Amino acid sequence: MKFMGYTKQAVAGFSWQTIQKLVSAGVTMVKIFVLARLLGPTDFGLFSLTAIAIGITESLTETGINLTILQSKQSVAYFLNTAWVIAIYRGFAIALVMLGMGWGLSQYFDNPQLWPLIALASLIPIIKGLINPTIVSWHKNMEFQTESFYRFFLVAVEALASILLAAWLHSAWALVLGMLIAAGCEVILSFLLLKDRPRWSYSPACASQIFHNAKWLSVATAFHYLNENFDNLILGKLGGTYNLGIYQNAYALSHKVNYEVSKSIHHGTIPIFTRIVDSLPRLKAAVLKSLSVSTLIVVAGSLPLLIAPELVVKYLLGSKWLETIPLLRVLTFAGLVQSFSSLGYTLFLAKKTYWMMNLHLILTFLLTVSLIWLGFRNGGLPLAVTGVLGARLITAPIIVWGLITALKTPIAFSRKKI
Repeated sequence: MKFMGYTKQAVAGFSWQTIQKLVSAGVTMVKIFVLARLLGPTDFGLFSLTAIAIGITESLTETGINLTILQSKQSVAYFLNTAWVIAIYRGFAIALVMLGMGWGLSQYFDNPQLWPLIALASLIPIIKGLINPTIVSWHKNMEFQTESFYRFFLVAVEALASILLAAWLHSAWALVLGMLIAAGCEVILSFLLLKDRPRWSYSPACASQIFHNAKWLSVATAFHYLNENFDNLILGKLGGTYNLGIYQNAYALSHKVNYEVSKSIHHGTIPIFTRIVDSLPRLKAAVLKSLSVSTLIVVAGSLPLLIAPELVVKYLLGSKWLETIPLLRVLTFAGLVQSFSSLGYTLFLAKKTYWMMNLHLILTFLLTVSLIWLGFRNGGLPLAVTGVLGARLITAPIIVWGLITALKTPIAFSRKKI
């Protein structure tokens, strides 16, 4: 009977996350609608490369603090101080790496505008390192409504700041400054809304738990990020920032929408899966329900892009973005496959089957890089995006095999490492 209670909580979590994602998607679409008229493809390309510099360094230094707290039977308070200290040091480490990476990327792409943009963006991880770790308690305790309002507010702040600054600056600087403003708001809110606040205190025992869990999780995080963003680096090099800007907005309209929906499902189900991971019958029922619901939602949400991509582009982006039209259907299908893979990742994380997730991520990354490179060389952007879809289709059987195996095998199976 307790499983039925968890089912209701999972549905509540998914419902609130879905509402938040849908409303946030609406805000994002408004942001894209306005920014597409204030900025050009080159500006979006520059910002994309700047965002990659942030993401790569964050993923390579992932500590898995939030996931460790979710998986642990210990309270959030047990990890609070140590998690905050680690996050602050990590923020400064990321900033230093970004400064070096900014210079390297500006040389690699022969674009002097990248270095100052990335230097400014390096302040973002420093600011975010100050966030009160207690915010994870909303997720751990399944207080999805509060968390959803919090996340939506931050999306709205970033969108509004980016639009106002873009109207003033008409450059990629507006997008980076919008992220900085949102990061500052997140720090302030995390202390205002939560009574438990961290202090500067470090526990080696607590840190040991965090870093032990991060050992294999960091590999997964790094390759997950590379799978989602390394395509931008390749296309930015091969086609320049203009082509990258075209690809980036096509990706945002199609693949990213499905990815965000799958993240909503992951967010609502991961705390449930971690609580019932020792009971295979209950876990199997939960996974099958999640798979059915997610498939229905992502397919329904993808129909406009599959049926009439021309109308979506003309009315949402405008006439100067018509080059995105040939890319949308392929990227939408790639997003559908990726949303299925994301559900597999949720189960693998709950069971700590990191080796299975890492296997899929590494192979997907290698195939994506190879197929995009070959596709662009032989047919430009339209053929390059088929490489994104091809990589996801070829590696999908690994997720199927992993799901079947994980749902048939006791928890000891998850202790294997790759």
